[in-house]
Amino acid sequence: MIKQKIFCLIILTLLVSTGCNRYYASGPDDENLIEVSYDAVENLLIDLKQPLPAGSLIVINSLVNVDNLSQSFSFGRIMSDQISSAFHKAGFRVMGMELPTEIFVKNDAGILNLSDTTKEALNNEGAKALVIGSFAPGRHNVYVSLRIVEIDDQNLIATSDFTVPIGPDARRLLLSKEE
Repeated sequence: MIKQKIFCLIILTLLVSTGCNRYYASGPDDENLIEVSYDAVENLLIDLKQPLPAGSLIVINSLVNVDNLSQSFSFGRIMSDQISSAFHKAGFRVMGMELPTEIFVKNDAGILNLSDTTKEALNNEGAKALVIGSFAPGRHNVYVSLRIVEIDDQNLIATSDFTVPIGPDARRLLLSKEE
């Protein structure tokens, strides 16, 4: 009887430790990036500090890596595309911008601002707001920060911050085009 209990205890210990090691070795599962993107837009719309009338033109900028604004990542581009789709489905007109760093200029303090040329072009298009965002890959999560910005004065009118677990798909999307 005692041998049988010890045998069962050993088997149970092996099963539990094998399951745990398999989980940690493979890392977290991916989340559905489409759902994450749509939830982020829903949070932005809930957080609006001033109304954006349905049908307004919103410009969506590609999300950039905070460590290298000129480096191209599939993660930022696909998230931006999905955010564009979510705004479109919410009743807004959407225009995407694929080269995010070229619409900004650094001021004397080193802060990025919309250039006068960009502001004029966006105003000529009738754009009401600009959606910008950045992401920072961590060890287990990607940290994402989105902002809706007024074009004329660059005031924030909504923000949304969230994390995305780095599963196998997210890890692949975080590789630069050069890798």
